[in-house]
Amino acid sequence: MLLDGFSKISSRWLFMSTKPKEIYSRSSLLLGTCMLAGFHSIPSMHGSETHHSLYQHIHGLLGRRNLASTASLDTIQAMLIFSMWDLRPTREYDHGNSWMVSGMAAMHVVMTTRFDNLLCANSDDSPQHSQAQEYMRTWNLICLCQLQFSVGSGRPPVIAKQYFDQCANILDFPSYNSRDQLVFAGVELYRTLWDLISSNVVPQESATWPEIDRLRKSHSHIYKLDSSEPLRFAYSCTYLILARRSLQCLNHPPIDNNPEAIGLITADHKLPFIEEAISSSEDLLKIFLSMSDLTTYIHPAYETLLSSFAMVTLAEFVSYIPDVSKALTLMENTISHIQHGGKAEPVSRWSLNIVRQHLLGTSTQESSVQVGTDNNSDGTTTGITDEALKSWEEGYLNLDQEFPSLQDMFSLDVV
Repeated sequence: MLLDGFSKISSRWLFMSTKPKEIYSRSSLLLGTCMLAGFHSIPSMHGSETHHSLYQHIHGLLGRRNLASTASLDTIQAMLIFSMWDLRPTREYDHGNSWMVSGMAAMHVVMTTRFDNLLCANSDDSPQHSQAQEYMRTWNLICLCQLQFSVGSGRPPVIAKQYFDQCANILDFPSYNSRDQLVFAGVELYRTLWDLISSNVVPQESATWPEIDRLRKSHSHIYKLDSSEPLRFAYSCTYLILARRSLQCLNHPPIDNNPEAIGLITADHKLPFIEEAISSSEDLLKIFLSMSDLTTYIHPAYETLLSSFAMVTLAEFVSYIPDVSKALTLMENTISHIQHGGKAEPVSRWSLNIVRQHLLGTSTQESSVQVGTDNNSDGTTTGITDEALKSWEEGYLNLDQEFPSLQDMFSLDVV
């Protein structure tokens, strides 16, 4: 049952040539890690005594393996699974773990792998060919995970440029497929995003980023495929992060900037970035919902956090949203796909309440809207019902708290 659960939440990716049910004789560590991930798909067992016991055993085993000078592919894959999904039996997630564990997995690969040897094995159907391809798929996912959590946390990647460059080798294998292309495209995108957010250049005139637009054009052959939702999600994340970064700089310009130029910054300067942030947030949530079937509603930690951050953005700029009711419905649908506990869920509910409060305030101020009493010609009720008002009012918790930043979402001190 637990291995079936892991198969469902991980089926979007290719990094194990062995099916989860066939790893009993391959590695006790990898088997236990897959079972731990499977607890995510069974809410009634999550946090149980069995869950805690297995976690303690696998956590200790992984720690001992990590101290070894060399690590097998099974150990590296177990570390990757720990990085993508927070496997702890508690709901109090520390997303710095994902950045740290993916970095340690990367260092083990660098210490134990000669990438030129992997390339020599990519031209036949031998066992060496299959293992080389599995190594490269694992490496690309490690790089993607490390970049995602670097972008989110603001911590620099621990992987050197020349090792990121090795990710392209996956496309040299004759048997590569569209999922390999998607992961590699994600690595390219997040590398470019990290370069942009770690630079001193911040667009403040228009919400355009030529480097991202050029890369998106180069990915046009896979961007609109039905299976490319993860890539479109990544681009929505990218535009959202960049728009929010520009807004931050407009709101808090560096002290060494020209004081006269700072004084000229108006709401009109910020509007294109606010509109981009709203549009990207709504696109991100729609894709998040449509990807839920791919992961049995259990998304990797990064996707859940970015969806929560998109909801924070919609709440922060709710007065600029053209159709607040539509945005509210989108946020309500998203809540049901975000795991309970951790950080993403309470922050998402807090954001949802802010949008509800805004819609309530707007509705009650419009004299043409009579709450719960206006009827259409077909007899249906329009407006906001008394029951809805009561439930919303009961949900107003900590509404005066400051809006968290992206880095706040990846740290421990929010809500």
